[in-house]
Amino acid sequence: MKRVLPNLLLRVVFVAVLALCWILLPDGEVVSSSANPALDPDERFVLESGQATGRLSFEILEDKTGVHLPGRLFFAHKEPRDQVPIVGRFENFLVTASGREVKTVPVGQYDVYITRGTEYTLDHQEISIKEGRLTHLTSTLSPAIDTSGFISADFHLHLQFAMRDGAIVSAAEGLDFLTATDHNILKDYSPYISELGLKRFMTSVVGSEIDTAFGHFNSFPLTDDRWQERGYRHSIRTPREFLRIVKEDPGDEIVQINHPRFKNPKGGYFNLRLNRETSQIEYPFFETAFDQMEVYNAITDREDMEIPTYGPSSQVDQNLKDWFGLLNQGIAIAGVANTDAHRYPGELPGYPRNYVLSDTDKPWEVDPNQVVDALKKKAVTASLGPFIRFSANDGKPVGSTLSSEGDSVTLHVNVQAAPWIPVDRVQIIANGEVLHTFPVDASSERVRFRQAIRVQSGQDTWYLVLVTSERPWKPPFTEFRSLAFTNPIWVDYDENGYFDPIQPGDPGWVDPEEDQQGGS
Repeated sequence: MKRVLPNLLLRVVFVAVLALCWILLPDGEVVSSSANPALDPDERFVLESGQATGRLSFEILEDKTGVHLPGRLFFAHKEPRDQVPIVGRFENFLVTASGREVKTVPVGQYDVYITRGTEYTLDHQEISIKEGRLTHLTSTLSPAIDTSGFISADFHLHLQFAMRDGAIVSAAEGLDFLTATDHNILKDYSPYISELGLKRFMTSVVGSEIDTAFGHFNSFPLTDDRWQERGYRHSIRTPREFLRIVKEDPGDEIVQINHPRFKNPKGGYFNLRLNRETSQIEYPFFETAFDQMEVYNAITDREDMEIPTYGPSSQVDQNLKDWFGLLNQGIAIAGVANTDAHRYPGELPGYPRNYVLSDTDKPWEVDPNQVVDALKKKAVTASLGPFIRFSANDGKPVGSTLSSEGDSVTLHVNVQAAPWIPVDRVQIIANGEVLHTFPVDASSERVRFRQAIRVQSGQDTWYLVLVTSERPWKPPFTEFRSLAFTNPIWVDYDENGYFDPIQPGDPGWVDPEEDQQGGS
């Protein structure tokens, strides 16, 4: 141990001095080859290609503060080619936790796109890497939208690669709250977040995706690692029994229905249980006490195309229909949007993401228990691109229930988006029906839509906001289309203290014969 520690310190000092020398060299100066490729997780992938290489010294800065940011660099050949350039372990992506690094890159002309998720501007630069020489790149990003009072989270992440890399990737894509939900096991990213100096940017919670005989479900926070045995999981016969067991974990948990219409019948909880057309429950053990459901899952709900697109789709339309039908029956389940990301860069964490109402904007102050509390209050909006602020009257936030005393209610809607993300349409949904549609002019301004809308109804009504666009985002995100929605604000018009279901009758078991004879 006494010999190993000094040797390790000498190696660290040597590499640090070498990196400093590279950084201080002006563009075009000759640089030496890497002293030890094993220390750089990206370099060996470049060297194995056998191509001539140069060096790239880059930094990513926040414009007003000058703080170095975690971020992602997307490389594309200046002249189109069949293959993407390989610049590291994530193909044509470089990700950084520190915001400043020196990398070995194949010789060539590149378009480089620097990003930090959908809350920041997008920077595009052209660079030339020459053999044996150093190129400098300095990128400045700025917050493109105002999300104060909310934290961003993706509640369905697998990240099936090194956990250290999972923390870097999540920070680079701008997530505030990393939810670890790998299959039937518990993972804790907090040691890696601390080791990488990322606590000022992100916090995390331990959870799991649990597959059962009747669907897949995420739960967090969890401490009891009891789910690895498949025989045990599939011995649980009803959703109610499953919920009871999950709730035995200490503290309060969120339990989420994943991809409810997944093509595998056992993977989609709504399949064979919830009528696709009427939203009536057709299964005697259908449990409605789940906290939230995936209205949009980026992996399972994308259109089946040669080049898949992310955003509005026929499956999203079905999920919205299912969700609205449950809400109308008085089943107040929150709607969320997640990625279900397994691999990178093919599946991007945080595209989409959720914005959860929070007392703090500082990730290191975020308490997972407060996140759970906000989600149980439905104080959350979903975003693939646009960010929606939604409140009623004197500031009642998303997820609230208010009494109107027979008067009209004023809905306040504010839609923001980064300059590279389009917004075409804002819709107000009332009890599952489109109440208002507002076309939105093309713009690169932060605020795309802001309006106070007065509404009145003769019955209890829930309202939410849906934002969409069919136009592709700017490169390198051309496979994405904008989709965002809020959770409801419930209005108790008759002042009886609760929301009256829109569809009469028991929201539980429906007699199929009665249904065929015209029953609701």
